[in-house]
Amino acid sequence: MTASSVPTESRQWHGLPVSGGLAHGRAHVLKEDFDEPEEEFVQTEEEVEHEIERLRLALEVTYREILKLQKQMEETAGAEEAEIFETHLLIIQDTTIFDHVTRQVRDRKMRVDAPFYSYMQRQIQALRGKSDPYLRERFLDIKDVTQRVMRHLRGELLETPMFDHPVIIVAHDLTPSDTVQLDRRMVLAFAVETGSPVSHAAIIARSLGVPAVVRLTGISEQLHSGDPVLLDGDRGVLTAFPSAEALSDLQARQVRAKERRQETDIARDKPAILKNGERVTVGCNAEFLDEVPMIQACGAEEVGLFRTEFLFLARPDAEEGWQERAYREVMDGVAPRRVIFRTLDLGGDKVASGMDAAAEPNPFLGWRGLRLSLGRPEMFRAQLRALLRAGAGRRLGLMFPMVTTVEEVVEARKRVDACLAELSQEGVPPPTELKVGAMIEVPGAALVAAQLAQHVDFFSLGTNDLIQYTLAVDRLNERVADLYQPTHPAVLQLIHRVIQAGNAAGIPVGMCGEMASDFRLVPLLLGLGLRDFSVATAQVARLKQLIRLCDPAACAALAERVLQMDSASEVLTVTLEVAQEQFGRSAQVAAGSSRLMWQD
Repeated sequence: MTASSVPTESRQWHGLPVSGGLAHGRAHVLKEDFDEPEEEFVQTEEEVEHEIERLRLALEVTYREILKLQKQMEETAGAEEAEIFETHLLIIQDTTIFDHVTRQVRDRKMRVDAPFYSYMQRQIQALRGKSDPYLRERFLDIKDVTQRVMRHLRGELLETPMFDHPVIIVAHDLTPSDTVQLDRRMVLAFAVETGSPVSHAAIIARSLGVPAVVRLTGISEQLHSGDPVLLDGDRGVLTAFPSAEALSDLQARQVRAKERRQETDIARDKPAILKNGERVTVGCNAEFLDEVPMIQACGAEEVGLFRTEFLFLARPDAEEGWQERAYREVMDGVAPRRVIFRTLDLGGDKVASGMDAAAEPNPFLGWRGLRLSLGRPEMFRAQLRALLRAGAGRRLGLMFPMVTTVEEVVEARKRVDACLAELSQEGVPPPTELKVGAMIEVPGAALVAAQLAQHVDFFSLGTNDLIQYTLAVDRLNERVADLYQPTHPAVLQLIHRVIQAGNAAGIPVGMCGEMASDFRLVPLLLGLGLRDFSVATAQVARLKQLIRLCDPAACAALAERVLQMDSASEVLTVTLEVAQEQFGRSAQVAAGSSRLMWQD
């Protein structure tokens, strides 16, 4: 069926927004183009050996092909982004695949296509069943390799999509090589059936600054290339054959968005100063090297959270020198801003894929964060040395994730001191300023914040996990998602307790979780005493603008009221009223879709 023959009534799909913005254009649908091969058998040993040679050749050609793609990405996007193909190369070099498949070919005298496909599908399903979002998304690496090898087994040529006009990419899922082969100048947006905030499509969309929505069920089968579509990356909605009314609304929103951008551009380079003259620090969160230009341009005063997991996902055995170069590139790129690096925060099931750790029944309550680092002393030492080397002669922040006890922090600081001593003996100068902090994302840590404050230089509230652990709710589970309530009295009391403990100890308390970028809650957080926010680069300028509108006395009065309340809904109602008063005509934006969509 062609685009012109399909029904033209408007239809909508709702998904998860992972990169904000609006886009209107023609769809280009990337189709899954082969089915599971049927089992076929051969008769002679000579035919068996021929099948094994077919597999060997297909793997070899695929390896060379991916090396070429890696070089292509390195030339267009830089060496660090090209590291995404390291996993592909490791998969092809995994002798387990060749040994398992050829054993089955010999034992059952089969053509190689079906056993290879079947084996790779089992690996894909095993990863898809993981609870950790980063690891779940790695199934695409295996799928990418599988598709390429299967095409070579069939003697098919790989076609590169070519566009003569800008398009909205529609796909069931988007593999790394899909994204490399696209002409990015022609990409308006991404609409994907699968995925998460850490999927390839989401990462590429944010790096390109284009809208993206994932988890749009059924779109790759129900849409056709050439269909007119409208993608709302703020609300997570895809509309096919949008009505005149929808297009009119789009144009109005684009005008308002342009006006807001002009306003925020003015605020971007101004300090965030409350009406009483008190200054608030607004930093940004980042994760990938390709975000450095956005950090430079967004108006952030510092990088309040730089996640380091990407290094270990690309290379589970990331060696010290390689890490140092990556950290140095970040610091060089955003200088003179301070960068606070969070040490490795991988969950147990993610570690199991590349770090020889046993799988855990509940990795989110298991061997992760600082627990993992302390349990892997050589890995932790290599990361600390790399960070301290990169930070030589600079301002450097280190932050430990998933802190639970005072003893953990004391031990971690000892290891930092030991690395400093080693490097001093090697002639490496120390950072001009080194601040070591703890992420407060476990209720137990919040309750002993006063004691923890004696051993760190700052706190950073990781509200995504703090809310989940406090309320025993998985925010990605649709059945209980409504119980994920940032304004729950228990959550607010823990946040207030941590801020008070930090103030009493004379150390700053920041917030780098999603709650910091919910503009509706800015007056409440200021009232609770928060003076250090770290949000996505796209949120920085707007947040600074809203902070400048706030009266700290009114914010403090709001906090005093809500700390006496019993329900999250009551707190939110009152908070929205105060936000309306504080922000005036800006309140519509503050009350709308302002959330940071990816995880801390």
